[in-house]
Amino acid sequence: MEADLAQQLARRDRLRRALALQKTPEVRVREMFARQQAMWETLRKNPEAYAHFLKRNYKARAIDARDPHVG
Repeated sequence: MEADLAQQLARRDRLRRALALQKTPEVRVREMFARQQAMWETLRKNPEAYAHFLKRNYKARAIDARDPHVG
């Protein structure tokens, strides 16, 4: 059963890859922009989710800016 599922997923992945390769770069960028816009709209509608998103991303990008030679 697992082998059948793996085959089905591989078949799906090949089809999706083939369909994606048929799109022009302009179409792919336009679709990506539309997905990003939809994501931002969804986040903005939910203040808790937006705050969590910002906190998580600020924490992920934080660096230690302290001088290692001081104190």
